[in-house]
Amino acid sequence: MLARNHVLAGAICAPDFCLESFERLQQWQRHRLAGSFSDLMARASYRPACDFFLGELYGGLDFLERDRDMDKVMHVMIRFLPDKTLKSLAEAFELQAISLEFDMEMAEVLDSSGVGELDLSAYTSVYQACGQRAKREKQILLIRDLGMDLARLVDKPLVTMLVRLLRGPAHAAGFGRLQEFLETGLFAFRELEDSDFFIETIFQREWRTMQKLFAGDENPFLV
Repeated sequence: MLARNHVLAGAICAPDFCLESFERLQQWQRHRLAGSFSDLMARASYRPACDFFLGELYGGLDFLERDRDMDKVMHVMIRFLPDKTLKSLAEAFELQAISLEFDMEMAEVLDSSGVGELDLSAYTSVYQACGQRAKREKQILLIRDLGMDLARLVDKPLVTMLVRLLRGPAHAAGFGRLQEFLETGLFAFRELEDSDFFIETIFQREWRTMQKLFAGDENPFLV
């Protein structure tokens, strides 16, 4: 999954890539997601987990430094972290890769079609033009799988203790960005009032949104 993300990062940073359209699209989608889940974000116990999904797994090019750190310490993590933790990391990086692949494709369509201001109508048209419904479904299912795995991990004191103990050494060794990613995810889910409610709310809303976008619904993001 890291190798897949490295390839995507190289393509995004290439001189001929439509970076302006890509960043404009990501900004629009982050704004949309914040609106779709404003009720969860307004609740103190759910806000950190919302920020984690929006900021860490859907945060533009901020992932580059973190992923480079991951490469350097992968052999150490495999030795010391439980398999379930590594599985959650793999899911997180797969979700990131799928999201980037969709955004890159949509940005290229936006760029080639000469769309000026990105609005709901333009977004729906580009979304439908890119298609790949099976892959869209996989993306949303992966969100639910990752959420469920993180919810189970926070119930294991050893994992959270290991991540907390790594804070000082990781920053001293120059891997602070990666450590913050791990700690933010785990402790955001630890704060959740009801992890099942949070995960299912995101899953159900995004699944309905996907169905409405493919159907050409006039209000696909209406909650």
